Amino acid sequence: MEKRARLEWVDIAKGIAIILMVIGHEVPKVQSQHIYALIFSFHMPLFFVLSGFTSRPVETWERFWVKAKKTFIHVWLLAVLMIILLGFESLLFLNGYSITSFYQSIIRGIYWGSNISAIGLMSVGVMWFLFVFFWAKLIFDALQVVLSDIYIGIVLFIASGISMFYCQNFAHYLPQALDIVPIAAFFMWAGAVARKATGNNLIMAKKNVLYSVLIIFWVICFALNIYIELSIRYYPLTYVSIVEALGGTLAVSLLSKWLTPLKLSSLLQLVGKHTLAVLCIHHLDLFWVNWGNYIHWWPLAAVLRLIIDLAILAIVLLVQRFMKKKGELAK
Repeated sequence: MEKRARLEWVDIAKGIAIILMVIGHEVPKVQSQHIYALIFSFHMPLFFVLSGFTSRPVETWERFWVKAKKTFIHVWLLAVLMIILLGFESLLFLNGYSITSFYQSIIRGIYWGSNISAIGLMSVGVMWFLFVFFWAKLIFDALQVVLSDIYIGIVLFIASGISMFYCQNFAHYLPQALDIVPIAAFFMWAGAVARKATGNNLIMAKKNVLYSVLIIFWVICFALNIYIELSIRYYPLTYVSIVEALGGTLAVSLLSKWLTPLKLSSLLQLVGKHTLAVLCIHHLDLFWVNWGNYIHWWPLAAVLRLIIDLAILAIVLLVQRFMKKKGELAK
C-alpha cells in the first residue's frame, strides 16, 4: 500500500500542541486562568482530530484487525511500559515508595488507565492519552466498517453526551479511561469528515464563514475561562467544550499553514513528527518524581522542563541517526 506523504502543517500543529502540553502542566489554574484556559481549550483534542484527518478509511474487517494489532503494539503496550518505567523511577527516587507501592501503582495504573487523585493513583501520568487513543481508534475504525459517516457521527455524538453526563453527575471513572473514549472517537470522526470534505488541503477550502464562526467561538470560550480537560473529565457546558476544541484545532491549523514557509516551522515540524517520543520523555523526565519539587515559579519550571524534554529528544534522535548510519555501513 502506498504511504501517504506527511502534511507539513499537520506536523507543525502537533509540534505546537505538544509544546503547549509541556508548558500547560506547569501553569497554575487559579493564578493564570486565561493562559491555562487557552492551552487546555484545544491542545489534546487536536491530536485526536488530526489523527482522524490523517488516517486512511477502514472499510473491511481485515483492514480493521491489521490496524488494531499495530495500534495495540505501538500504543497500548507502550503505555503499559511507560507506567512500569515510571514505577521504577518512583522506587529509586521517592522516599517511602515501597515494592508494594510499586506493584500496586502498576496494576492499578494499567487497570484504570488514568490518574485518579481520589484514590491516590498518580502513576499513569500522561499515558492516559495513549490508552484513550487506542480504544478510541479501535471503536472509530470498527464503526467505519459497519456505518456511514453520518451515522458514525450520530452514534459518537450521543455516546459522548452520555459519557459527559455520567462523569459530571456521578463522578465515577471507567477502567482504561473508557469514559473518555467516545469523546476522543468523536474528535477523530470530525477530523476524518473534514478530510473527506476538503481533501488534503483543509486550510484552503472555501469555508471562510464557518471557519470565522468557529474561531470566534473558540476565542470567546477561552476568554471566559471555558476549556475542556479530558484527563480529569472536565467538560463545562458539555458539547460547548467540544465545539470550542474544534475551533481551537482549526485556529492552530490555520496558524500552522501560515507558518509553513517560515524557518521557525522546521523546528516545530521536527517536534511534531516525534510527538509520541516527546510524550514518553515528558512522562519519564523525573519532574514530578524529583526535581520539580525545587522550582516554585511556574514560568521557570515550564521553560526548564520544555528545554530538558526537547534536549532529551535531540539526544534520542542523534542516537537513532548514529545507529542507522552504523547499520548502513555494516551492510
